Amino acid sequence: MKNALLLLLLAMSPAALADEPAPASVASTDSAEVLSAALHSPVALTRATAARVAMVRPVAAVLPQLRESLAHETDGVAAREEIRALALIGNDDDVAAAAAASRKWPSGVDNQLAEAIARRDANTLELYHSLLTGSRMSNHNEFFRMYLWAHPGLFPVTASRLLAWHDKAGWTGLLQAAFDSAAAMPAGPMVASLGMPDDEIRYRSVWYLARGYATEPQAMPDPLRAALLEPRAEAEPDREDFGRELLRRMLGAERKEDDRWLKFLASEDADKLLHNESQAVLQYFTDAEYRVRHNRCEVQSAECLLPAARPSGKTIPSQEVREPAFILPSPLPAGLAAAVMTDARCNDQWLGVGQVTVDAAGRVGKVDVSQIQTSSACRRAIETILRLSLATPASLKSPMIGTVLLAKARKAPFCIDEAPPREMERLLRAGGDVKAPIAKKRVEPYFPASARGLMGGSAHVLVIVEMVITPEGCVRSMRLIKQSPFPELNGAALLAISQWTFIPGYLDGNPVDVIFNLTINFRTG
Repeated sequence: MKNALLLLLLAMSPAALADEPAPASVASTDSAEVLSAALHSPVALTRATAARVAMVRPVAAVLPQLRESLAHETDGVAAREEIRALALIGNDDDVAAAAAASRKWPSGVDNQLAEAIARRDANTLELYHSLLTGSRMSNHNEFFRMYLWAHPGLFPVTASRLLAWHDKAGWTGLLQAAFDSAAAMPAGPMVASLGMPDDEIRYRSVWYLARGYATEPQAMPDPLRAALLEPRAEAEPDREDFGRELLRRMLGAERKEDDRWLKFLASEDADKLLHNESQAVLQYFTDAEYRVRHNRCEVQSAECLLPAARPSGKTIPSQEVREPAFILPSPLPAGLAAAVMTDARCNDQWLGVGQVTVDAAGRVGKVDVSQIQTSSACRRAIETILRLSLATPASLKSPMIGTVLLAKARKAPFCIDEAPPREMERLLRAGGDVKAPIAKKRVEPYFPASARGLMGGSAHVLVIVEMVITPEGCVRSMRLIKQSPFPELNGAALLAISQWTFIPGYLDGNPVDVIFNLTINFRTG
């Protein structure tokens, strides 16, 4: 008994723990032997790091150790990484085991499970139907954007299968993924959806078409035109029927006013559906319909974006700065990025654009950070962190190669720690039910004399930055929406914003990851 106790104490001693692999060293290896040992570590971050590395390398040889580690896992952060790894690089039985394990943790882990399944290269749609339909996942839009990015040829069959399954949540997510990517849904499934018995599927399809073809109704395929102009035997729910009416107007039908529409437009149902609706759709409203919506908008929101008068004439879409192909770096287990930076002796600021190539699962391949303005130590750390990340495409059409904007001031935290598993793990945009973040600490940007001189007196220029604000209130990622013609101002704005802190955005009383736009105004007088 005494000998056993002595052996236990020796195992827990500093000398024994000194042989424990550090997260930074695990992050830099692809050795199955090292990863297997790390998956048996008593340190949760080391186990999480090993699972992350096994997933992004990938190292299928450690699947037996991953299965064993997940079966006995008591830490939520490590469990989330092990679930992701099994779901991405394991076989179908491993995915089922990951799904069963996910149910033991907060519902947001189901979203991470779904994203990992979406990155697979086989049986993804079948696994979605058997394991995710009816689960707690809420990121259907993100799931189908990721899945179809890797498998664009499966768009028609995916749409048809979702309709055959009467999958309302999946159909809504697929429509949103297509709309966000400016990708036209296949005409055949769309025609079929307009005749489905499910009210939810029909109305989602109608409003996808209204918003998607508002600026170019002439581009609508003939089969869809015929289906929309065909008389309906029965009146549909108001939200669907009014959408069909707008589509008929887009296709040349006379604008007929109806008290039914006016009553609907003054309802809470319309408030949810038409929150800050685009001018492209509003141009098809009658004057009376527009007045009702404007009045409701002013009452419902202090940030109503509708002008008092309905714009006339053709709506020309605004030109936007092109989105990056994908989002990188991705959040890492809390403490891993700091461990990598400490191990590399990186304590400098950085600013610049890197070039990255990824595979169909979002795993990072080639990395070029030579143009990042920072020390060589920080370049090494940045490259390691990028290789630990999984890219998320901005669009169904995103290429597999793109640029990554990286900016961090010297004193700013590198804010990519992923929060512990929680009920909501989705990236949301501020507005509606999502309460926008509020700036708590502002840092004014440096105003270079060179740009000031070129601008002249009494001038100003705007830099608009889109950011992700974490539940902890720090800036996780940034991209330029509108940039000034003076590159030094754009860089100054990014470095300043990286140091801001916020009261986070909220949904249903809980802090969440929120996409938020910030405008910096450089004035010379």
